Amino acid sequence: MSFKALLTNFTLLFILNACGGATNTTKDVNSTLTNPLFKQINIGFGASGAFPFMGNNGSAVWISSADLILNKNIGNNNTYQTIKNFNVAQFNILQTYLKNTKFVGYWFTKYWSTTWFNLSKIQKLMDNGYIPVFHYWYFGDTLQNHFPTGQEINDYHVNNAKLASFLAQLHGEFLIIMEPEFNKSVITNTATNQHNFATIIANAIDIIKKGNTQALFSLCMTDTGRRDASSIDPTCGYKNCALGDINAWDIPKIIYNDLSKKLDFVSFQEMVGQFHRNSLNPGSWNSPIPISSTDIGTGITFLPQRISNFSKYLSNKYNKPIFLPYVAIPTETWIDSNNDNVIQKSELNPVGWETQASNAYQGLMQRKQELLNNNLFGFSTISLFDDPQHDIGGYQYFINNEYHMGIIKTTAKDKVDKYPFGDIVFKGSIINTLFF
Repeated sequence: MSFKALLTNFTLLFILNACGGATNTTKDVNSTLTNPLFKQINIGFGASGAFPFMGNNGSAVWISSADLILNKNIGNNNTYQTIKNFNVAQFNILQTYLKNTKFVGYWFTKYWSTTWFNLSKIQKLMDNGYIPVFHYWYFGDTLQNHFPTGQEINDYHVNNAKLASFLAQLHGEFLIIMEPEFNKSVITNTATNQHNFATIIANAIDIIKKGNTQALFSLCMTDTGRRDASSIDPTCGYKNCALGDINAWDIPKIIYNDLSKKLDFVSFQEMVGQFHRNSLNPGSWNSPIPISSTDIGTGITFLPQRISNFSKYLSNKYNKPIFLPYVAIPTETWIDSNNDNVIQKSELNPVGWETQASNAYQGLMQRKQELLNNNLFGFSTISLFDDPQHDIGGYQYFINNEYHMGIIKTTAKDKVDKYPFGDIVFKGSIINTLFF
């Protein structure tokens, strides 16, 4: 055994002992399935406990998710009225919709800080019947490049203990989505890597669970399957590949099987855009190579049925409830009019996919009973508001479309304005469809 492996094992034992010793987090599947949460479809939104808006003085004014849901007079809040172009009427309308949500999404990244979160407001949401969904995205897109090293695993488990201590201050049920989008090729390309990654996550769950017995755990995969509606390939398992791709869905099965007794439910996420990095030739981290597709090529029309099919597939395979922690349908489109394979501002239409996004969410809501029959108990939008600076410096798979991931837009300019403005406009019929 290598020195790094010994160090990792030593640190893990230290953390577990410090937390009171290793704990058995084996789940009784039948007990898990009786949880009332899993008996109905609920909707939520992300991606933060508070959203920054441009203040009149150029600094950020933060609006908490708790206020967006619970503050019936949000439009009259003196602090929020300092937001640039603050639309009182629209925020009051938004509040009447969001009170009908169930899940509120939060993200813990590698360098998360306790100052990012207001525990008292999270607790207030919980006390009023809302459920926090904590996305623990520690390794993130670095999994594109390499399997975690011994030292990185060691650091991860130290971070697990920090998270466990922080969340232990909450009282009530919450969801923890372990390492969403984990199923990068470097993790799934060998059985050994899959087994090893499952061990990393299992140990992390043990550490966090020790002080948080009320937490429900999941592991979230990306739907990486083929989506072209014109692709009639029997190996996809459906009439066309836009309806599903069981070959891709089956790839991380070793990880899920290894974690079966640790997980309360199984998760997947959907992110579909008209343009993004070319998956076959993505370019470098800072110089992406774009590709755009037709509606047929993206399979966007079939997305609601694909989600239903995926839920049924996972439920049958793993005998667990199914959750969709976030759906992202960025609403900008790009047409490479001069065929130079470079995105120019004049080639972008920021509202080009609003109808497609609206129709997709409408299709999901029309299938609520079908989704529930397939053991899906809920889904959330990835973000509530467009962010003109989203993931700048990050991998930005959706390139310019990263700034159009929300279901509410403002007049803030992409990559120019630091924060969205207060002149919020609902995209299409999405808010009404999800939260009426």
